[in-house]
Amino acid sequence: MNTILIIFAVIYALSIIYLLTGFYRIGNRRSREIFHISTVVAAHNEEKYLEKCLQSLASQNYPVAKYEVIIADDRSNDNTPRIIKNFCDNYDNFKSTRVEIGETAIPKKTALQRALEMAKGEIIVSTDADCEHHENWMQTLVSHFDDKVGIVIGHAAYSMPGNLWQGIDALDYFSQRALGAAFAGVGSSYTCTAANLAYRRSIYEEFENDFKGLKVRPAEDNFIVNYVHHKTGYKIAVATEQESIVETNGAQSFGHFFNQRFRWGAYGESRLGTGVLLFFIPTLLFYGLITVAAISFIITGSHWNALLIALSIKLIADFAFLYKAAGVYHCKYLMKYFPPSWLFNLILVPLIIVKSNLSTFKWKDKKYTQTAEVET
Repeated sequence: MNTILIIFAVIYALSIIYLLTGFYRIGNRRSREIFHISTVVAAHNEEKYLEKCLQSLASQNYPVAKYEVIIADDRSNDNTPRIIKNFCDNYDNFKSTRVEIGETAIPKKTALQRALEMAKGEIIVSTDADCEHHENWMQTLVSHFDDKVGIVIGHAAYSMPGNLWQGIDALDYFSQRALGAAFAGVGSSYTCTAANLAYRRSIYEEFENDFKGLKVRPAEDNFIVNYVHHKTGYKIAVATEQESIVETNGAQSFGHFFNQRFRWGAYGESRLGTGVLLFFIPTLLFYGLITVAAISFIITGSHWNALLIALSIKLIADFAFLYKAAGVYHCKYLMKYFPPSWLFNLILVPLIIVKSNLSTFKWKDKKYTQTAEVET
């Protein structure tokens, strides 16, 4: 047991170091080409944040004739429809569509599909209704396209943490975004966020039928980035400039936090490649061994030395990875939350794996399995 635990710790550390090198391979290629852009936003009961989001999109430093904003109202029953109408009435390049209350729909995907069917741009840009954008966001994001790039993944950063819990939430979320960027950096694909994503319309036309058939999971963003990597000859670019980063909101409560993680962990129909699985399978086994060794130590006092060595190796590898990632994304201030976040994740990760794949999760006040909405 002791030897196996340490071997898995070393394998984990070497995997993390390899992924860390991905940050050194992320290029900042910049093009001056002015593309025609369609920015799509799905909104469900977003009256609290939507106006700021749409105003930041209306204020982009990009030729108005070269971009459109399409907002898809996903069965909202608050003031979201009124806000959407107001912007569409006041800005000629704003358009809208709606999924009606009572319609059979896959949350967010059905709304996005309707927005995408209206899109005319050669580049599709995706963002979320609770995001705010720098005035140069659109311009910076699409500047990463060249003839070889099919998709650009950007970063969504949580607002500046105001307390310890918000810091843990922000760093934990950042670690997921950092993993996605690192995998892209080493020439693979894992995850990204629909809050900050751009891809060629021609690629959407390729996967449109598959997209229409998607269930609750996988998430649309993960589906798209993995489709590009596995099904097309295009490369994945990563935008890290500060102007390319959008600001979004963290979990509103403990319950919201856990349901977010359970939703993210329910990956659904896997389109992950061999390289990603070769990282995650040993990693999950490593977490399992840590859990077993910790329980054994608590009950019998055994395995403490191997457990200490394994945790020390993991601690150093995790810190090195996140410290580099935080430097790339201009958020080293998050690293002060690393100790409590790291300890918290030792418990959180095994819990997410079990709960997200064997039970339901909540999103927008509704319950879901990996494939369907649960009647409540």
